[in-house]
Amino acid sequence: MKTKIIAHRGGAAVKPENTLAAFKNAVELGADGVEFDVQLTKDGEVVVIHDEFINRTMTGEGLVKDHTLAELRQLSAGEFFDSEFKDEKIPTLAEVLELVQDLEVINIELKNFLPYPELEAKVLNLVDQFGIRDQVIISSFNHYSLQKLKKMQPEIKTGALMASKMINPADYAFKRGFDALHLHFLTADQEVVDKSHFMGMQLNVYTVNFPESVEELLAKGVDMIMTDDVEMALELRDKSLN
Repeated sequence: MKTKIIAHRGGAAVKPENTLAAFKNAVELGADGVEFDVQLTKDGEVVVIHDEFINRTMTGEGLVKDHTLAELRQLSAGEFFDSEFKDEKIPTLAEVLELVQDLEVINIELKNFLPYPELEAKVLNLVDQFGIRDQVIISSFNHYSLQKLKKMQPEIKTGALMASKMINPADYAFKRGFDALHLHFLTADQEVVDKSHFMGMQLNVYTVNFPESVEELLAKGVDMIMTDDVEMALELRDKSLN
């Protein structure tokens, strides 16, 4: 099994996270896939951004859900990273899918600690519009949301995101019908990797930016490594295969 290298937020080490510049770069670097976060605007558009508040990554303030798409498009989504990216705008999910639709893995994280009742349906609709259901895995820390997705479309792949070390996470995810565990890389010991695989689930890890950690996780046989530094991880993965 070849571990897949996934560009976390498009590869946030070298380009402004969750921007079209980042996703273009991930494709050019040869990442196996991308990971990114989605939320809804005030007018119900699915946009790609990590934080509920726009303050950190955009030239404005307040919650994503309190701005229309047109209002958000007035702001820069790249200037926080470097002035050369000041013209980057917040992308819609459709714009990102247009760019990455040929990749092997498209990991869409539903960023829905805040209630976005229509988010699941809108994401599924766009996935089917692009005909990429086989490549997509939808993850969330909100496991109620993943269960809702499974009821709406049982065949969609889902990944249960977990932040802390949990007792029997593989049993937990399997019983709820999820397809993968998405663990913080420090909590992915060999036992949970092996048990997940035994139960027919993927074991994917986030966010791995240290070379020694990438090497350890490759040796453990995890399915996907999400990283901000795609080039580094691809190099180590290719070295491990030779």
